[in-house]
Amino acid sequence: MAGIFTLLGGILLVLSVAAVVRVVAARTSEAVYPVLLVVVGVALSVTGLDPDFRLSSDLILMVLVPTVLFQGSQETKSEAFVRVLPVGVLLPIVGLPVAVILLGVLGSYAFGLPLVVTLLFAVVIYPVDPVAIVALFREADAAERLSILAEVESHFSDGFAVVTFGAMIGIVSERFSTGADLETLLSPADLVDLAVEITVVSFGGVLVGLAAGALAFVVLRAIDDRMAELLTTVVLAYGSFLLADHYLHVSGVLATVAAGLVIGLYGKGRAVHPDNVTFMERTWDTAAFIVFTLVFVLVGIQAPWRRLLWNAPTVLLAVALVLVVRAVVVYGVTNVLGVAGAEPVPFRFQHVLVWGGMHTVIPIALLLSVPRELPFRPALVELVFGVALVSIVAQGLLFPVALRLTGSGEEPDEESPGLFW
Repeated sequence: MAGIFTLLGGILLVLSVAAVVRVVAARTSEAVYPVLLVVVGVALSVTGLDPDFRLSSDLILMVLVPTVLFQGSQETKSEAFVRVLPVGVLLPIVGLPVAVILLGVLGSYAFGLPLVVTLLFAVVIYPVDPVAIVALFREADAAERLSILAEVESHFSDGFAVVTFGAMIGIVSERFSTGADLETLLSPADLVDLAVEITVVSFGGVLVGLAAGALAFVVLRAIDDRMAELLTTVVLAYGSFLLADHYLHVSGVLATVAAGLVIGLYGKGRAVHPDNVTFMERTWDTAAFIVFTLVFVLVGIQAPWRRLLWNAPTVLLAVALVLVVRAVVVYGVTNVLGVAGAEPVPFRFQHVLVWGGMHTVIPIALLLSVPRELPFRPALVELVFGVALVSIVAQGLLFPVALRLTGSGEEPDEESPGLFW
């Protein structure tokens, strides 16, 4: 019983502090709200007033993230979604392998760590975080097409990265337990098997989500009570994740995203009673708001700030490498796809995608699931937490500035494709 009261007290403390932060942010710029939450979390940790509970990998991936994923995907508008889908999906499919190889090789030279460790760091840190994307892009009033593109990329980036991480952590563990060379562990045949596994797990998750969404669609058409409809979507969001991840061993992240897209693109117009759509959206918006409020404060609380300050040059070097690799991926993939005939992404949107590619909550969730006995784990903790904190604080604070400088708060003029268009 005492543990429950401690947990409840800690949550109430975090939410009370967040309420004050929200008032301050509302008087300046709402886009700084998540940044202030992280700063407050660090301050609570420094002063010893932090609540007696912590984030864990399971809490983030199985409880908190499905809320944000479902909320974002079920609010996707069909016209904008169709336009950005090819780029939004291919950015992580093509970009993740490129980013992992580039960041792994560069990181091995920069940090003096074994290549297998920096490859794991690349897999952990590169996912673009949907929690931060929803918090920043919407609060800062980015153009709708840009926001949806960033959200679609973040959803699929997380799904592919979580699957890749599961395979990569096995390779790293075997490398240090057997002493085998990386070339032996990643022979051409092994790479093919890895690619097949990632494909099956990823698209298996999508199929599970589509099937669950279709079932929920049928249920929603048969009812018109607003609370029953809301509860159906709650069961869908978490049930699709649980079914895919725990029972079928495919991607729960992508299952939740696909299920949300079914409701957002088809369910609201054809199954959910029109009078209940606004109620459902506001409820999910509130749930997502509470989730990222808790998450960002707890990220600040758990950050090993003393070690980060002590190793500030290494942390800043890691941030620079991640940004450079992010720029290579975004500019490279979007422009190649544009030449190949896909919907062009304006240069001004590309600039914002690079700067707004936050690497925070999902990377920390993956980091927390790295076995403690794994060699070089302390170095991973410093690098991942360092990049996450700088990402949300520095990039978050300057994100509204990036929108203003590039004019990315407005939809592009289709007839004026200049440098920033």
